[in-house]
Amino acid sequence: MKSCSIVLIFAVMLLAACIGPERTEPADLVLRGCKVATVDADFSIHEAIAVKGDKIIFVGSNKDIDEYISPETKVIELEGKLVLPGLIDSHAHLHSLGEELTYLNITGTTSFYQIVDIVAERIKTAEPGEWIIGGRWDQNDWEDQTFPIHDALSKVSPDNPVYLGRIDGNSAFVNRKALEISGITRDTQDPYGGVDLRKPNEEPSGVLINRAMNIVLKHKPENSPEQARDKFLKAVESCLAAGLTGVHEAGVGPDEIGLYKDLIEQGQLPLRLYAMLGKQEMSTLEGDLVSYFKKHRIENFGSHFLSVRSIKLFFDGALGSRGAAFFEPYTDDPGETGLLRITPEYITKVARAALEADMGVNTHCIGVRGNRLCLDAYEAALKEHPDKDHRFRIEHAQIVRAEDIEKFVSLGVIPAMQPTHCTSDMSFVETRVGKQRAAGAYAWRSFLEAGCIIPCGSDFPVESNNPMLGIYAAITRQDTVARPEGGWFPEQRMTIQEAVKGFTIWAAYAAFQEDILGSIEVGKLADFTVLDKDILKITPQEILTTNAVFTIVGGKVRFH
Repeated sequence: MKSCSIVLIFAVMLLAACIGPERTEPADLVLRGCKVATVDADFSIHEAIAVKGDKIIFVGSNKDIDEYISPETKVIELEGKLVLPGLIDSHAHLHSLGEELTYLNITGTTSFYQIVDIVAERIKTAEPGEWIIGGRWDQNDWEDQTFPIHDALSKVSPDNPVYLGRIDGNSAFVNRKALEISGITRDTQDPYGGVDLRKPNEEPSGVLINRAMNIVLKHKPENSPEQARDKFLKAVESCLAAGLTGVHEAGVGPDEIGLYKDLIEQGQLPLRLYAMLGKQEMSTLEGDLVSYFKKHRIENFGSHFLSVRSIKLFFDGALGSRGAAFFEPYTDDPGETGLLRITPEYITKVARAALEADMGVNTHCIGVRGNRLCLDAYEAALKEHPDKDHRFRIEHAQIVRAEDIEKFVSLGVIPAMQPTHCTSDMSFVETRVGKQRAAGAYAWRSFLEAGCIIPCGSDFPVESNNPMLGIYAAITRQDTVARPEGGWFPEQRMTIQEAVKGFTIWAAYAAFQEDILGSIEVGKLADFTVLDKDILKITPQEILTTNAVFTIVGGKVRFH
């Protein structure tokens, strides 16, 4: 019996010797000689990554990566550069960015009359009746910060309708021709959730707030399918160049979703999209919402390049145009408390249907009243349909009270925030709402310490799509020339690791995608952003001049 056992052992050893050691599968792509910030649970640092197909198969040392390299492997020597998980913008508007890359951009104008001059110059080359579309004005940048009146603009554009969106996208300025085409007169009633600002004589001023914009927008010429496609792809290219591998598209309809599918099927969409279903018309959508949501729900399309798993709602307006909703009046306009575009009951109705359809809800809320009433509306739906993993979000969550942060936590609602909104708005926040309410503005540290995560975005094109600006703003609460000294309400700053998580793993979690995205771990999708500077070590000011040198999505170099 003993001799039989010896023979068997010998046979097994001989067979193992003949087969040889298990061979490592060669990689298609290897990144070597880099600083890999994995953003795993320990935020561990490594030196090399191996990729097979669109998945990560190894993360470790330069020494151990060699066994994954074959003659067919593409090897990128990174000479110490920082590799992050692919950066994700958790709130953005690709189609609007595409428009801005092609329309009359009036960013940085310092007066209304400068806008008049720019439009007058554009009119010289326009056909009679051609719409002049542009935007990005901000009256807070002007010496006279009052909203404009259209007369001077209308004088230089008598035959061309002009539509100029404000920088926040929540209001617009139009000329007389656009008002005439849209049928807006002194007798026009303000729509629910919108305001048509008036001259002293009650004639329209040309400034349209929130849902009042829709009265004109429905007359604006639509892009052809080819134009929409071209503009969208320009926006995608811009995002890849900025180092983004994914974007949460904040509000699209079936037409846009169809475009995404077509592009993916044709191999022309190199950016991952988490699309929120719902544009402005969502506020009036009735009927069988559950069936509508299920019809458009997409968990994975084209190897995770498209997911549609949430509904986007717009509740209040923006702080800059005093549309954000508060319980108490604006400090600089005692007659104004902001406005609500939809009712809290409608939010509950949508949330109830979304829960039945296994969808999330992401609602735009800026002011204290908007945030609180939205939380209450979510709570009403969740009482009827309890779901511990609903991942409902409030988009922006800009000004909140301490007791409302507690409600975010108790309900499991995610505050999806945009760090550059803080540094863009900080110059007028206290003027709008006073020091006490301003202390609850962009309260990142308060949310984090309460137990929330903060998926970070930019709301581009309201802000730049460069994630380095968002990371800088998150850790400094200063503008790009380091003002104010020490930061605005500096106790609310994030750490550099938290800011990176905001654009990676926390963004992935907010899209139900933390199992496949957001960190550099074996088995996850091979999305990486390679930077020319180590933002984990350099000074905040140096982050502002940091650039992406490689943007890799699904194991393929999409930008270099």
